Amino acid sequence: MSKPIYAGTYQNRGRGRWKAVFIFIVLLHLAGLGVYLFFSNADKQKNTEATDATQPGAPAPAAPAGLAPLAPARPMPSPETRALISDARSAMDAGQLVDAKNMLDRAAAANPTPEAIELLGDINMQLLKSPIMIPGKEYYVIQPGDYLQKIAKKYRTTVSLLKEMNGLKTDTIQAGARLLAFNGDITIRVSKTRNELDLISGGKLFKRYSVGTGKFGKTPAVEFNIVDKIIEPPWTRPSDNKQVEYGDPENVLGTRWMKIVSTDHPEITGFGIHGTWQRDSIGQQSSAGCIRMLNEDVEELFDLVPRKTTVIITE
Repeated sequence: MSKPIYAGTYQNRGRGRWKAVFIFIVLLHLAGLGVYLFFSNADKQKNTEATDATQPGAPAPAAPAGLAPLAPARPMPSPETRALISDARSAMDAGQLVDAKNMLDRAAAANPTPEAIELLGDINMQLLKSPIMIPGKEYYVIQPGDYLQKIAKKYRTTVSLLKEMNGLKTDTIQAGARLLAFNGDITIRVSKTRNELDLISGGKLFKRYSVGTGKFGKTPAVEFNIVDKIIEPPWTRPSDNKQVEYGDPENVLGTRWMKIVSTDHPEITGFGIHGTWQRDSIGQQSSAGCIRMLNEDVEELFDLVPRKTTVIITE
């Protein structure tokens, strides 16, 4: 007996109806799951907000790593500052260094532009190493039993500076002779935001250096003191505590190292002021936490500041 003409058609229609029912059920389940997840997420967020609200002492969210604080804008020179700088340059050309210094002191205090500060540092270094008397400089008559290290300690200065100020090639001195000494009451101040190191003498800016500070704010903003000074220092590699000698390309300390320690925070260790071979790292947050300087700058600073010099680091 042959099949009815519509047998196949009726069979396919039945299957189509069951297929539609199956798809509808699946979609219904998916919709229900979506509603459940939505309300579950909302409840979780509510609970989190409630938990935060009940913890007033909870710390604020940390700033994204790598975002350094913006450095303040450099001051624009006022007409008065421009006039003082011009007069100071004229005085320098005429050899009137003390007059030039006084003008630049005023300019740097009233309107500390980079030009005024750079000129002030240059002229202060010239005056320091010249026979011209400035505040902090005085003559000392060498006593029997004196030696340079003893005199340097008395004046809170360095042997290197005593020798340079007096044109000495050796450490030999004679009783009765006079030495020019400098007791400038020196302090170091470092700004992490500006990446600058200020040498302060007698409460006034003596010279400013551009430096590198710690990446991601790793340089501690506390008060330190210089406790050790090393020429051509070795470097201890943190990864394996291996000592890398001076001159090795891996040694990152440059030509000088000044170890700094905080009396108030003895737990903070391993920090210092040192040189660098990476000149382009100066002026930015580029170190592992130490204060890094151009080698020629750290060598100059090394000869100016004795052990126990205060180093104040601020944000």
